[in-house]
Parts: sequence; structure tokens; C-alpha cells
Amino acid sequence: MSQAQANLKTWMTLGRVSNLPTVWTNCLAAALLASSTGALAPPSGLVWGLLLLTLSLLYLAGMLLNDLLDANWDQQHNNPRPIVLGLVSYRQVRLASLLLLTLAGASALGLSQLTEQPQWLLGCITLLVGCILGYNLLHKKYVHSVWLMGACRSALYLTAAASLTVPPEPIWLCAILLGVYISGLTYLASQEHRNQVLSRLPLLLMLSPLALAIYAETLWFWPVLLLWLGWLGRHYWLHLANPQRLKVRAFIGAGLAALPLFDALVLAVANQPLGSLFCVLMFFLLPHFQRWIKPT
Repeated sequence: MSQAQANLKTWMTLGRVSNLPTVWTNCLAAALLASSTGALAPPSGLVWGLLLLTLSLLYLAGMLLNDLLDANWDQQHNNPRPIVLGLVSYRQVRLASLLLLTLAGASALGLSQLTEQPQWLLGCITLLVGCILGYNLLHKKYVHSVWLMGACRSALYLTAAASLTVPPEPIWLCAILLGVYISGLTYLASQEHRNQVLSRLPLLLMLSPLALAIYAETLWFWPVLLLWLGWLGRHYWLHLANPQRLKVRAFIGAGLAALPLFDALVLAVANQPLGSLFCVLMFFLLPHFQRWIKPT
């Protein structure tokens, strides 16, 4: 591998880019649900582009800030992330984080000029940025700050919907269910460096998407639900069921890979079969991305 390729992989590892497609499927599901609920046209190509750009930049900035603010902790606990390994400097990551946040802000302002409710859009983005900063500042001090990580994904859903209209009621429900799922997954992730599971309660939180079954009116919903349950159930059996062979990190990766299936369920409820199918296809691709770039 050349030096340029090694540097690129370092930055991609810092940004956890293997999880970036989950941001895109979240955007797709929230925007299509908002458009179908409000009988609106889907976003224009320009709105789609700016929306995906804004949220992708904020995701990458959040990942870089996580490594940046955790650098001292990683050093003390021999956590082999790129800054600790000397693959990239603290100053470089700080400058890159600031650049990503600045570009995201510019993109968000441009997007606000194309929406009918810019105050809702900018409000949701402000909430998202606040949750990103709050989680990264607090998560090593307060275990229950994992709810801020869940709120990041909830705010992402609201932002995508707000690019079209005031987020309708179904969006709020889906945003909350997604936030609960991510919070449960993050509870487990908080102990991955010790490879232990202190409680099974986070696994119950991860079952929050089952609530979508109440609103299911299409046959497509049920095979997607079975696929989601089968995927998580298989990885629970392989990585968490036996205390003698725990692999918490592997289960976290599987839980992240399942995120497009949540979006597929949302779009099945919204009777958007093509969008739902796209999310299912993205789910099958994510494990391959994760083998190339670690998801956590």
C-alpha cells in the first residue's frame, strides 16, 4: 500500500466512513416518509444533494471530534486509534474537524434557502450539532450520555424531513424509535473496550423498531422485519449469548449494519417499496464496507 493510500485509509478510519451509508438511508427514509405523509413531491435533486452533503459532513465531523476529544483517554487505556498510533496528529484532526463543521454550516445555509420552513430546518440542524458536541464532550464522564448519541440520529431524521416541511407526526415517532435503538447500541458500545456486557437492558432498547409493526399495512414489511430480527438474533447468538466467547465489538458492528433495515421498515410502512428495497440492498453491502474500514 502506498503512503497516499495509507493516509487515505487513516482518515477514512477516523471518519468511520463504513457507516456513512446509514446516514444516507436515514435521509432517504425520513424525506420519503415526510413527502408521502404530507402528499408532497420528493426533494429536488439540488435539495437531495445539499441535504446529503450537510448531514454527511456533520457525521464525519462528529466522528473526528470523538477521536479528538478521546485522545487522552485512548492514550491512557492503550486504545489503538489513529491519533494514539501516531498515524495523524492532534492538530491535523482539530483543523479537519473545524473545516468539516464550517463546510456543513455553509451547506446548511444554502439548503435553508431552498426550503419553505427554513426555521425548522436550521432548528433541527442546530439540535443535531448540539447533540453531537454534547455526546463527544460527556460520553466518557456520564454513562447515560448515550441518549445524546440516540438523539443525534433522531435529529438527523427530523432534519431530513424539515428539508421539505414541518416534520409531521409519523416522523417524530420514527425518530424516537431510532434514537432508542441507537441509545441501546451505544450502551453496549460503552463497554466494548472491556469486552463485557453489564446489562441486557440495552438489548431490549434495541427492539424499539418492533413498534412499527402496529402501523404495518403492506406485506413487504414482514419479510424485512424477519430479516432484521434474524440478523440481530444470529449475531446475538454468535457474539453475546455465551459469556465465554463474548465479542461485543462484532455485535456493535452488526447493530450498525442493521440500520438500513430500520429505514426499510419505515419506508415499508410509508408504502414506498422501491425506497425500502434500496435500503435492504444497502444493508447487504454494509458488512463488506465494514471489513475494509472498522465501523467503531
